[in-house]
Amino acid sequence: MKSILHNFFILSVALLLIGSVSACSKDKVSEPVTPDVPTPPTPDDDEDGEAYALPMEFDLSQTNQLTASKNNDEYRIVTDGGNDPWLFTKVLPSKRADEALVLTFDYKTSKAVSGLQAYLCPPLVGERVWSIGSLEAAPGNWKTYSFVLNEAFKEFPWGKAGDYLRIDFGSGVDALIVIRNLRLRGLNKAEKEAIKAEEDKAQAVLDLEENLKSYFKKQFDSEISLVEVTSDKVNISGTAKGTGELSLAEVTPYEDALLLKSFRKCKNGISGAFNVSLPRVVEYDGVKYDRLLSKWVVVSTDGKTEKMVSACRYVDADHIDQSKAINCEDVPANIKKGGEAVQGKVYDAIEMGMKATLFGIPVTAVMWSSAQKAAAVGDQVIQHRYLGKTYYFSKAFFEDCDRYLLELQNAGIKVFTVFTIRPETFHDPNAYKNYDHDLGMLMQHPDYSGQGHFAMVNLTQPESVNYYAAALDFLASRYSDGSHGRIHRYVMHNEIDDPNNWNDAGWKPQTVYMDQFVKSTRMAHNIIRQYNKFAQILVPVTQQWTFKKIKPAHDMLFAVKDLFGLMNDFSRVEGDYYWGMGYHSYPYKFQNRTWEDDLATWSMNTELVTFKNLEVLDKWAKTPENMYKGKIQRDVWLTENGSSTPTYSEKELSEQAACAAYALKKVEKLSAIQTLIWHASSDNDVEGNLNLGLHYRENDPKNPWGRKPAWYVFQAFETAREREVLDQYLPVVGVKSWDDIMHQVND
Repeated sequence: MKSILHNFFILSVALLLIGSVSACSKDKVSEPVTPDVPTPPTPDDDEDGEAYALPMEFDLSQTNQLTASKNNDEYRIVTDGGNDPWLFTKVLPSKRADEALVLTFDYKTSKAVSGLQAYLCPPLVGERVWSIGSLEAAPGNWKTYSFVLNEAFKEFPWGKAGDYLRIDFGSGVDALIVIRNLRLRGLNKAEKEAIKAEEDKAQAVLDLEENLKSYFKKQFDSEISLVEVTSDKVNISGTAKGTGELSLAEVTPYEDALLLKSFRKCKNGISGAFNVSLPRVVEYDGVKYDRLLSKWVVVSTDGKTEKMVSACRYVDADHIDQSKAINCEDVPANIKKGGEAVQGKVYDAIEMGMKATLFGIPVTAVMWSSAQKAAAVGDQVIQHRYLGKTYYFSKAFFEDCDRYLLELQNAGIKVFTVFTIRPETFHDPNAYKNYDHDLGMLMQHPDYSGQGHFAMVNLTQPESVNYYAAALDFLASRYSDGSHGRIHRYVMHNEIDDPNNWNDAGWKPQTVYMDQFVKSTRMAHNIIRQYNKFAQILVPVTQQWTFKKIKPAHDMLFAVKDLFGLMNDFSRVEGDYYWGMGYHSYPYKFQNRTWEDDLATWSMNTELVTFKNLEVLDKWAKTPENMYKGKIQRDVWLTENGSSTPTYSEKELSEQAACAAYALKKVEKLSAIQTLIWHASSDNDVEGNLNLGLHYRENDPKNPWGRKPAWYVFQAFETAREREVLDQYLPVVGVKSWDDIMHQVND
């Protein structure tokens, strides 16, 4: 398997998608097709929805990046591999019946086509586009495509006579597609049931949102005061008060405590002060389970009614068994200078004087459900035992990691890893993003919308929880004692304030979304700290401090300040743990002159936090209400940051160097900020002409992987040459001294 370590950072709305695929005949798509005569619908029977059918036709007079023709009742469409192939339907001859909610047709296609979209016209505008799934490869058999558009029609009124659609056929695929029997129809029985299930699920999410908000404010009579986990026991202490029979209950990660009607009781008849000791490992739902991952609650039973009479409580972060924490090492006090140490070119990081770096582990891409699946693509496995079961990890990838991390360890460079879930595409074997598709589907969040570059992890079922736990256990056990190299900090997921793009769990209200994220980070924290008593979990966010854009069922751009407020709420109510910031403080629009960022102000209510106003993060970290147990400052790591040189002009290169100097001098003077990691090591084609790197492209015709002026700024920082190199950029910034770039936060 090709190493993917150096590519991690350049990898680039809950939708109701109900698809049905059925085989019909065995005609070849490449041959002339004799149409099968469809069975006419039964007008008085709406069981299949055809009673409300409205036939549609394509308008072949307007197309883009495809050719289209019609033979009898079949449309023959050939896409040319462009990035925007589309064609229109003809206008509706009559009004759509209110019940006609499903776009459907029979099709054959030489290749899978993902990323279908429908524009609901008129007008033809970007706001009226709806993602409508994909076509599975079907070169021989007719298959049926169906997509329920009821949510689209709720948002965008459409369906009167004269309305029409524009259908976009994905991007970058040269395919022959044959379509017949294009129409709108009513819902069939299965679709009605699926919609009802989705509505019930959506209501449960809304209920959980309101319950969580109330939960943070509620005062309980009972209390779980301490949870301690030893090598073989879980010890729970607290006070039980209230009416009815009082019991100690357990809540697993795949349960939502605030929605439970019946609890998993572990000890009945508790009253007053109690101390309960339980076996650490049990079997639940057919699989072994480590109670290190649970939270605990006192419940009252009165007849058939069970309710919580205490807040839930996780294991205390300072009372996790650490008998496996051997030869651990923390990061030193000064690691301000960070970057991306390229695998195979660590010498460059050493020459720069780099003290911290990070790399990514897309876990679902490097984990297997069996050794046989690995062997099928030429990979071997490393076996890891977790709770008596064997889990499999890519030998090629992790032995590559070993060599890289040991080289960094020998160079004294500390390591962060970014732990992500690479998602799968439903019903599309040609679009699989992981070698083990079934494992990828198990691990990604069940509500993944298909939009995000990464998915939220699936913590809704016992099997996926254990796979996730096994992956974390494997990493922590392998990379804590130095025998294979070390990982010092764990960044869990990516840019969680922008989940549509970077941590897709489908559309969720903010508090519910963070409840799921907290479950994931709690699991990571509790497992990793068994092996590394210094490990911390970093929460990755963009520069959008108070900026937000939230639109139900569509947009989720959450304000970072709000998310950290919720992290504090969960920690206060359910027990604190060692988490910190993994901040991405890019300048506005990646421009070099960050000191001119108008939306970044010296206020705790600033819209953005960029290099310009890092003082906001420093003040946040030093505020007691944001500290671990109100006493210990949380880590603030700038884990992804950089500015752009789109045209490589001398002015841009000079201003990028000035931006780097400005950022480094800010971080130097702010004691709460541990490090600045510059992204990227080099410019690359995946990020287009952003050109954020400290090096030119490896294939640059004039200076392949040459060092930009900003590289020399990093090299000189904290050395005897610092003033000589950095001070030449003071006039670019417009100040006489680096002291002049520092400001007080106004509120």
